Amino acid sequence: MIKKFKEEDAKRCSEIMLDCIDKNLNYERENRNFMIKMSSPENIIKKARNTDFFVLFDKGIIIATGVFDQNEIRTMFVDPKYQGKGYGKKMLEFLINLAIEKGYDLVHLNASPEAEAFYLKQGFKTTGEKNDFNFRTILMEKKLKN
Repeated sequence: MIKKFKEEDAKRCSEIMLDCIDKNLNYERENRNFMIKMSSPENIIKKARNTDFFVLFDKGIIIATGVFDQNEIRTMFVDPKYQGKGYGKKMLEFLINLAIEKGYDLVHLNASPEAEAFYLKQGFKTTGEKNDFNFRTILMEKKLKN
């Protein structure tokens, strides 16, 4: 079940993000520290005020996050214990349907290099790379059917 983020969800969302940073993402120390700071419950609450922020539950536990902002999918994380079981795909489909409902015909995202293959399997195309603050991200997009 996917629900709109509530402030009381921030601690669990932070735990998921930090676990993903620790287990899945190959960041240098400086970038890692920045990501850890950005994944604090306080920063998550701030982000949720200005975006469409959602959480995915399984058996009453938050196991994934997803954010839609303008025509961009952001902050998608799945608890590493639940990865590879279709939850990321479920959250992504939800966010894509939200984009369609809002009238967008194209969505963008910046993927970590580790997540590029997942998004390619979901029909996204790689359009380039970006290095901001020593972070390498893969620029991707997907055309939507209206």
